[in-house]
Amino acid sequence: MLKQTDIPETVHLSDSINDEEIKYVMARKTLIKEWLNSQDIYCELEDVPNIALLGSGGGERAAVGMLGSLHQLAQDNLLGSLLYMCGVSGTTWCMSSLYSDPDWSLNKRCDEVIKKLKGPTVGLKKAVDWLKQWKDSDQDFTLTNFWGAFTASYFMKEMDTRRLSDDAHRNSTNPYPIYSAIELNRNKQHCTEAVWFEMTPHESGFSGLGAFVPTSCFRSQFEDGIMTEKRKEMDMVLLQGVCGSAIADRQMDTAYVGKKIWHVLFEGQDSMMLKENMNMVGGSRKVEVCECVPSQVVWCVSELMVNAEDPDPLKTWKVITTLRQLLEGHVSSKGEMLWNMDSESWKRTSLEERKKFIETVSLELILTSDSWTKDWKDQRCTCNGSIWWIVQNIFPLLIKWEWGTTCNFLFKFQDTRVPKWMADQEKIHLVDAALKMNSPYPPILRTSRKVDLIISLDFSKEDPFETVLSAKQYADELKLPFPPVKESVRKEKEHPQDCYVFEGRRPEEPTIMHMPLFNLRNCKGEEEIKKEREKYTTFQLHYGVSDIEHLLKKAQDNLKNNKDRILEQILLAVKRRKNRKSVAQVFICGVKYFLSTLWEYLYFNYLRMTTFASLHS
Repeated sequence: MLKQTDIPETVHLSDSINDEEIKYVMARKTLIKEWLNSQDIYCELEDVPNIALLGSGGGERAAVGMLGSLHQLAQDNLLGSLLYMCGVSGTTWCMSSLYSDPDWSLNKRCDEVIKKLKGPTVGLKKAVDWLKQWKDSDQDFTLTNFWGAFTASYFMKEMDTRRLSDDAHRNSTNPYPIYSAIELNRNKQHCTEAVWFEMTPHESGFSGLGAFVPTSCFRSQFEDGIMTEKRKEMDMVLLQGVCGSAIADRQMDTAYVGKKIWHVLFEGQDSMMLKENMNMVGGSRKVEVCECVPSQVVWCVSELMVNAEDPDPLKTWKVITTLRQLLEGHVSSKGEMLWNMDSESWKRTSLEERKKFIETVSLELILTSDSWTKDWKDQRCTCNGSIWWIVQNIFPLLIKWEWGTTCNFLFKFQDTRVPKWMADQEKIHLVDAALKMNSPYPPILRTSRKVDLIISLDFSKEDPFETVLSAKQYADELKLPFPPVKESVRKEKEHPQDCYVFEGRRPEEPTIMHMPLFNLRNCKGEEEIKKEREKYTTFQLHYGVSDIEHLLKKAQDNLKNNKDRILEQILLAVKRRKNRKSVAQVFICGVKYFLSTLWEYLYFNYLRMTTFASLHS
């Protein structure tokens, strides 16, 4: 375990990495040197290259792809080469699960996480208990809290309540983890510096601004750089919600998100309501719905949504009749449509009109669900309270549509390096970094991290070159070193190769190995690539076991096929470090020779002048 020193609970403005990360990096590089020796690559500690593994976003596709990639790197004994591991969106889900084990890179933790992904979801009660604790203790309770609980329980199948700062006290067994988010409002204004937000075990803050606070103090209240109120640090469940909240920018509207959540909770054979609140009858899949009014309403709304396209109008009319009886006096304006429709009119409406009617009424009931659940005290109710807690406390948040709200540690901070508009904001809103750039380049492009080789795993659904080209634009805007990447590479977006190497020209430029998930080597042509992309979409219900296994193999094949190329680039990175040192030594010798010659010249001229003066005195 690395010895830790106390980190001041104040704002830190600097382009340099903090002292604790430097300690971790030096200890980790000692282990990397041992790994290099095992590969018959011998060098001094100062010649050990800084290698970063980047995982792009892509929801569960990215989480599974990252797991498969890391599993193969472990199989090929390449994990020992990595100094940094960075993720956005779905890859942060994978990282947070792996890092729950302090020695994950040395054991079978990858296998354990894969097994969990294939297993059952976490019980709804456990997820709701977590939500209740946060709602009771945190005034910034938003949809991000729900999204974190949903991601952890539904996709990753575990609720990890450790805090990121807990990892600060670990040894250097694993690559140093960096999680990413962005500030939502600044991103909408197309800012560059005060947008990207990195989170490490030691510090969290804006990569472009060089403004940070200790991660243990992140979310606490600050004023002019001094903490004024200590608040609860986010745990890994909430971190997954922040990092994976791509829906926060309203590209998908409230209706779509509301219906998606409703479907997961109440519809289908795998719905959480079926698992938590309904009694199975015998060995069949028939269910008995609780007799309480809210359960009956939920059943009716779900039946309407499921049967909206049924050509028989009588089927849905029976449900509407039941719903009218249950909800009389408990609905809002649009819900009044229920009473404005009679059976004869319903029969005469077209299928399209009925679908529109059902969609409007269902959505209104979903978004105003607190009005028809909170006042009923039904003695017949045998339901677990988890479902109704979500109905009453989460669905109303869809109307407010607030995400990732937290205290701005730069509030009223007086320094010319902090933009005034940033210092004026008491709160910031952190969301999925993939909305800005679908790969975590910004933290790793900080010059103080001196990264030599970037292994970029791209799990994007569409253009696999968008990430690296966006990263180049970001680097150009902030004048950061970046290798040449030609726009013409986009011509291959529908049929990419398995690995592209963008070599740094100057000593300070990193080399990038860019690996698209679906490519011409692990797929049989462009048509299969297209089918794989369509099959593994970003916003869908969790994958089945066979889909997970198939995706794992695709990701594993990528790394297996490129093992030799990775080793080749690692060797080249070592040589570049050595050459850089040699050039520096030559430069220093040249400077010394120049200064020595200059001294001799000046001293000779001084003697000549003093001799001349004495002869003429």
